[in-house]
Amino acid sequence: MWDFLLLGGGSVIALLLIKLTLVAYEEKEGVALSLAWTLLLSNLVNHPHFAHSYQIFYSNFGEKISFRYENSLRVRYFVIGVILPPLIIGGLLCALLLEQPRVLGLAANAMFFFVGWHYVKQGYGMAMLDAALKRRFFNVVEKKILLQNAYATWIFSWVLINFTLQDNSPEYFGVSYFVIPVPVWLLMVAAVGCLGFSCRFCFLLLRRFRLKMPLPVNGVVAYVVTLYVWLLFRDPIAILWVPLFHSLQYLTVIWRFKLNKITSEPNSSIRPLYRVAIFAAIGFGLGYLGFWQLPEWLDANIPYNKKIFGGAAFFYISWIFINVHHYFIDSIMWRKGNRDVMQYLFELAAPTAVSDEERSRLNPEAGIITT
Repeated sequence: MWDFLLLGGGSVIALLLIKLTLVAYEEKEGVALSLAWTLLLSNLVNHPHFAHSYQIFYSNFGEKISFRYENSLRVRYFVIGVILPPLIIGGLLCALLLEQPRVLGLAANAMFFFVGWHYVKQGYGMAMLDAALKRRFFNVVEKKILLQNAYATWIFSWVLINFTLQDNSPEYFGVSYFVIPVPVWLLMVAAVGCLGFSCRFCFLLLRRFRLKMPLPVNGVVAYVVTLYVWLLFRDPIAILWVPLFHSLQYLTVIWRFKLNKITSEPNSSIRPLYRVAIFAAIGFGLGYLGFWQLPEWLDANIPYNKKIFGGAAFFYISWIFINVHHYFIDSIMWRKGNRDVMQYLFELAAPTAVSDEERSRLNPEAGIITT
């Protein structure tokens, strides 16, 4: 039940309740009220989810770039953890110091490009995770269909954002969002591609149902909600709440990961629940520091052209950097073959009984099982 609610199903219920609650308000009033609540809740949910990714990624970082990991993972950890941060921050600071507002505006567009990519990959990851835990695997072809559909939906979502904002470029912390011009024909191509791959996904579900092959229901719900509710549902109030639900989806996995890891380390005198609480508290503090305290101090103490960029340029830079770098962190941290993920998410899962009939369907030699 908790997996269903936190991985995506609960967000649909919550969005319906939010819309019903705000039905008496005008749209602008409803958006303003939602914005106030989501900013408040982001300190409790959204910002800690970013901080937790850094806590996990950089813990025992020396071992991760040493020979404990295979070569491809070590290189990825080093590039993403050491080389990439100064490159991203340096590029954003150069645009600020050289007074290039269009470049900074393009950075916001790039952020939403990577955020959409991150969303669909996380939705796909939820489906794969639940399939592995429930021993209800997808075969190679099915996984390819799920992944292609995720990419097609993400591309259509990003094209749609740029198309709808062409006549009204919004501001993000006082910096104008740089909209990439999108012709109607490109929007139509992206829409047709999204529809086509969505039909393939529906046929996949129908085939599994006809063959009486069980599905990882919570994972499929998370996948569907991520793609079609969070990315394509363009309601101005719902959009504000999506990052919160995305973060809850992430926290469900990362707290399970952390609890399993702590439980497997019996030498500590601190109870596992308390250690998870400490981990969560540190994430809360780091989230507040990175999203609010540090950029506020930088805006107050570092001079720049505030006539061009407004008075919150470092808020802008901080939020852009964390969102973009977070995507790259997750691309390696939850990657297939990462020994920590395999050990603390899958190997500690309770074994599930599999019938002879199911075992014949899930025969690895037939090319069906791929976790």
